[in-house]
Amino acid sequence: MYIKRAIEVYQTTASTTTPTIDSIIQLLNEMSSLLSETQATTERVANPDVTEPLKKLQYVLFELMGVVDHRSEEGKRLVLQYVVINQSLLTVQLHKYYELLPEIREQIDQLAEAWSEARQNQRRERFTTNSL
Repeated sequence: MYIKRAIEVYQTTASTTTPTIDSIIQLLNEMSSLLSETQATTERVANPDVTEPLKKLQYVLFELMGVVDHRSEEGKRLVLQYVVINQSLLTVQLHKYYELLPEIREQIDQLAEAWSEARQNQRRERFTTNSL
C-alpha cells in the first residue's frame, strides 16, 4: 500500500519538477511513436480509423504552442512549424493522405533533435565555468 502511494507521489513530483525542455522532448518523442503506430496501422488495414491518434497528436501540438514565447522571432517560427504540422495532420485526417505520415514524423523527429541539442547547449552553458 505504501509503495503504491510512494509511486504516485513520485510521479506527481516528477511531472511538476521536470524542466519544460525535457517535457517538450518527451512529448515530441511520444508523438513520433504514435505516428509510427498510426502509419503501421494504415499499412495493415484497408480503411483505418486514425481519428483518435490524430486528435491526440493535434492536442499535443496545441499544448506545445502554449509554451512558446510568441514575442520572439524564434518563437514565431516555431509556432508556424507547429501550425504546418497541424495542417498536415488535418490533411491526413480529412483526405486520407496517409503518405504524409512519414514526412510529419520526420518533422517531429527533427524538432525533438533540435530541442535535445538546445538542452545540451543549455546544460553546457549552465555547468561550464571559466574559473577554476
